[in-house]
Amino acid sequence: MTAWIWAVGRMLGLGTAAGVRVSLTLAMIGVLSRLDWGTEVVGRFKWLESRPAIVAFIVLAIFESTFDKVPKLDRIQDRLVRPYRLAFAAIAGAATIGHGLIGLFIGLAVGLLGGWFGQWVKHAIRPRSATSDLVPALMSLTEDLFAFAATAATAAVGVVGYGVFATALWLFYRLTRRKRIKYKGLRVLR
Repeated sequence: MTAWIWAVGRMLGLGTAAGVRVSLTLAMIGVLSRLDWGTEVVGRFKWLESRPAIVAFIVLAIFESTFDKVPKLDRIQDRLVRPYRLAFAAIAGAATIGHGLIGLFIGLAVGLLGGWFGQWVKHAIRPRSATSDLVPALMSLTEDLFAFAATAATAAVGVVGYGVFATALWLFYRLTRRKRIKYKGLRVLR
């Protein structure tokens, strides 16, 4: 039972981090597993440890982070990359979970859920317009650092994944609360 508590935490944390920066998360999973730091990738996902996969994910992470800093490309990139982000968030959720076929399916589902939620919160936090080009660049840097720290901490200690997902929940709550307060005075009285 305790193994499942750690495993679900790891699924949620890695899936949520992948929803924010999927290529960075998968590159880190591969590197950390290859170096035996933190967690180990299970048999079906050993290809994540291969040198070509790590290099490809690092290159994709650089592109993803670079294009994310350009405000005009931000919304388009989110829509184009969404299927890739969700599919590989599911893989990130299941890559380090054993427990046989049941662990694979639960890992894929929880990773997909965490990835979708992380991607949605990332998209919702971004302002539609910014007064300076520095704002999207700093937000993108913050997202890079969040994904990096969340992946490293979750790989080291699986229960930290609950905290990563809780951070996304807190941001979701804060966003919905701000929107309610903002539009409360604009409601039409009937």
